[in-house]
Amino acid sequence: MKRILTIVLVLSMLLLTACGSAGTQPSPSASNPAPTSGNSGTPSGNTDKEPVVIGIVNDLSGNRSVSGTAITYGATLAAEEANAAGGILGGRPIKLVVYDNKNDSTETINAYTRAVDVDGACAVITSDASSICLSLIEISNEKKVSLIGMPSDPRATMNTETGVPHPYMFLATQPNAVQQAAIMAYYLKENTDLKKAAVFYDQGNAYTVVNSEAFIKIWRDELGMDIVAIETYNTNDQDYKTQLTKIKNSGAEFLYAPNTPAQLTMTIQQATQIGLDIPYTGALDMADPFLANLPDPTLLTKAWFQSVVWLQDDHLQDFFKTYKARFNVDPQVKSINGYDAMRVLIHAIEAAGTDDPEAIRYSIENNVKDVKLLVSDHYTQDPKTHAPLNQGMIINSIDKGVLSRVGFYEIPESARTN
Repeated sequence: MKRILTIVLVLSMLLLTACGSAGTQPSPSASNPAPTSGNSGTPSGNTDKEPVVIGIVNDLSGNRSVSGTAITYGATLAAEEANAAGGILGGRPIKLVVYDNKNDSTETINAYTRAVDVDGACAVITSDASSICLSLIEISNEKKVSLIGMPSDPRATMNTETGVPHPYMFLATQPNAVQQAAIMAYYLKENTDLKKAAVFYDQGNAYTVVNSEAFIKIWRDELGMDIVAIETYNTNDQDYKTQLTKIKNSGAEFLYAPNTPAQLTMTIQQATQIGLDIPYTGALDMADPFLANLPDPTLLTKAWFQSVVWLQDDHLQDFFKTYKARFNVDPQVKSINGYDAMRVLIHAIEAAGTDDPEAIRYSIENNVKDVKLLVSDHYTQDPKTHAPLNQGMIINSIDKGVLSRVGFYEIPESARTN
């Protein structure tokens, strides 16, 4: 069985030399083994069983390479573990073909096309960037090979005007932006006395727009609460004091702000300067290492935010050790997303009983039910939306700069639309 344990990742187009790093994610090196970009090859060693080819198209060298590399590492680890357990479909080894899309839509389409047409991939795991996933809708309809990504924009997996899902596009292992907003809205309604919300978001960021608009609709129209201020800014703005002063004068009891870490940092600092001290809510990016990078964490008096997992949970620690030993870098949330996305795909392939792409598409849509993953004990893919079905999230709180876990939360069954 050792002969099929190795996942082959063949170097091509000299992309390895182009792979850099961003943020704190180390670049691949001899001490930090990693999948490399390349085209299809044959597994190392002699095996008389044909491999199951799975593509990975993600950012390994662009401005989203931190999350792209983490997703790729996590997916690779899950595939390696499946091979170590004897392979899939009766002992066939998984063979990964990995391409760097540089967070560019054209590169993404070209890489997906090559993975399908040249390498023979039966399915592809891709980015957490909604723009990247949106760019793949048309080509996936042409090639008819499924993609699993982590896009927060619901439009990446379904036509939101008609309610019809895109046949080959799937969001896995995390709720989309609308679901995230719903979780926070219902949690605040059920567990706090807050009623008057101000919403503050980047109008140039598709994720923050979709998330914020969903929160406004749910908080005001579904739950009957008050929206007393809606303020926006442009992506490159640095001064928020005008908008924050309006929020201060609105009587808002809390701020809903699902924005980026840099924007949140500026918001907190400038709010403090004008004397605005109300709870912050809804910002997934307040997860670690946000507080460590905030110049003065105690300025954040109170916050609630949702996350896919609590990184300190006991059930994640074995995964962390294995991941660190394999890649010589600490895992992050996106590592878990990638790992579980591969496990979802493997489950679907096994349930299909074949690596035929159309059978796999049907299986992702209909056969992923109550699967135990790191992000959920009963993960189910919704065939109506191609997103997770009622996936809950961890609610976290920050009190005077101290982060703590509140607990796992799911929207009440009576409020679920799926």
